[in-house]
Amino acid sequence: MTPPPNKYDVLVAGGGPAGLSAAYAAALGGLRVALCERSKEIGYPIHTSGGSWLPEMRRLDIPERFLHPIHIGRFLSPAAEATFTYGDPVSCVLDVRGLYQYLARLAIKAGAEIFPATRVERVIVENGKPSGLQITRGQKVLAPLLIDATGMAGLLAKQMGLRENPRRYGVGAECDIVTNDWPADTVALLFGGLAGPAGYGWIFPHGEDRVRIGVGLIQPDTRTAPEQALQALLANVRRGAIHGVHVKSVSALEYHTGTVPATPPLQRTSAHGLLVVGDAAGLISTLLGEGIRFAIELGRLAGEMAVEAHRANRFDSRFLARYDKAWQARYGRLFKQAAFINRHIADYDDHAWNEKIKALSHFPAHAIPPLLKGEWSNKVLLKALWQQRHHFKKSKLRKLAGAFAAHLLVGAKNSGETS
Repeated sequence: MTPPPNKYDVLVAGGGPAGLSAAYAAALGGLRVALCERSKEIGYPIHTSGGSWLPEMRRLDIPERFLHPIHIGRFLSPAAEATFTYGDPVSCVLDVRGLYQYLARLAIKAGAEIFPATRVERVIVENGKPSGLQITRGQKVLAPLLIDATGMAGLLAKQMGLRENPRRYGVGAECDIVTNDWPADTVALLFGGLAGPAGYGWIFPHGEDRVRIGVGLIQPDTRTAPEQALQALLANVRRGAIHGVHVKSVSALEYHTGTVPATPPLQRTSAHGLLVVGDAAGLISTLLGEGIRFAIELGRLAGEMAVEAHRANRFDSRFLARYDKAWQARYGRLFKQAAFINRHIADYDDHAWNEKIKALSHFPAHAIPPLLKGEWSNKVLLKALWQQRHHFKKSKLRKLAGAFAAHLLVGAKNSGETS
């Protein structure tokens, strides 16, 4: 592998969707961009289950060949189930490796240079300000602007004092199996004792008889290892111990692990000469650990910010704070509320999950995607409850109304939002 030259306009550390998207946007704006990725291959190893949303992926111009559409969503707890059917699919499971390599091709065609098998060792600091990166074998590469896309490591942000190691995070393990025993248009989310404490499980088909079965748990809320919970889930799936879930063969083609933040985003995602994107910045919805669509969109935003900075010849923290303000305007409330709800539901036991899934089963199908995306509002929740009022006894409806009022009060008190 030929090492990069020693000077660029922008250096991107990390070749996930956020880093690749930042490199693409910066190169598209005419900047000389280098991206360093420690793995030998873009898109490998896989660290995500790949669940996402069709409208958002299409809005980001992601080709249909990377999107496996889903028509049926099942929510399962030990003693309850809610199933929703969509004639026009709204969710999808991504071809993760294919998508990441597509994003890399976009970046390269725009003019970015990508260097796999190149580890970033540290930020080069001169007069207290970043001026480049020291990479594999001590080589130094200079640039006035760095983009940290190193995922949970947050290598550059940590060195420049923007973050510490997260105290709360999600850890996941999944098997990618081949089977004819699971419908190709159906996903399942499993809660409570079906998956493990402080987390959830999933069954995600993604085409060609391939299915991802996995578990994600919040640590340190639980000390259960995700690998242990996954083996228990696979055993239950194999013997049909979960209602309506029986996959006789769970022989795996691939085994994936991953870690995601389970806290709100960093208070600052920019500093002099530095932008932080993706998981490194905590820019994900911690409700379900969903981050790819945000990584692509906000990675591009960071790349566009890099172009603006070069045009203005300003790399100071005040100018780059425009990036913080831009993503906060789009998703700040969503990220904040998702983190609050994640902390709340992580404490649910089987009884609580049974009650929540039973209540969920009375909601209309169209209300579910906004809730999972984090696009909830008082209006959406009230409308969903009102449309389903005939399913509840008066006492139950009063209880739901009380719970909704509590949601407003608790949400207003803890998240600073009332609508």
